[in-house]
Amino acid sequence: MQRSLVSGVIALGLLLVSSLSAVAQSAPCPIVNASVVSAGLGTPVTDTTQPPFTTVVDICDFVDAAGNEINVYHESNVFAPGQGGTAALALRYIPQLTDEMRAQLVALKQADINIPIPGYQVSTVNGLGDAAILIKSEVVPGTSVDTVIVQRGSDTLSFNMDDLPDAQAKLTSLAQAVMANLSP
Repeated sequence: MQRSLVSGVIALGLLLVSSLSAVAQSAPCPIVNASVVSAGLGTPVTDTTQPPFTTVVDICDFVDAAGNEINVYHESNVFAPGQGGTAALALRYIPQLTDEMRAQLVALKQADINIPIPGYQVSTVNGLGDAAILIKSEVVPGTSVDTVIVQRGSDTLSFNMDDLPDAQAKLTSLAQAVMANLSP
């Protein structure tokens, strides 16, 4: 009895280890390839995308030579035809907004507006898709992430990386490169 219990535990352990190593293997990014990301960022990157754990959002991960992680997300059918825009992007992707903050975000329909929201800095980005915003968010005290979110028809694409001095320029360039390589 004890021997079969030990054998069962060992077999279960081997199964878990083989499952974990299969999950740890990289899968190609379904949105864009590493050469387009490299060109957009102006630096070589490695695709470190993992097999999908959801069918709702495509998630891709890349790492540059300096070890900075860059993420690209694609969410389909976010907006109905004729809906969306900069305010709608901010309202959708910034959780827990007060009514006052929501009213301020409606002002994002005007170009080049910056809206102060506690824990966030939101601004419009011109020249990307149907609408685009930059969100700087503090994920933990002292650590911020920059995200460019682009509406393209009913879909959204998000590009993010740690808040570095050139993050906005890099993310905007990356978004332009990815948008130029998407099928219509």
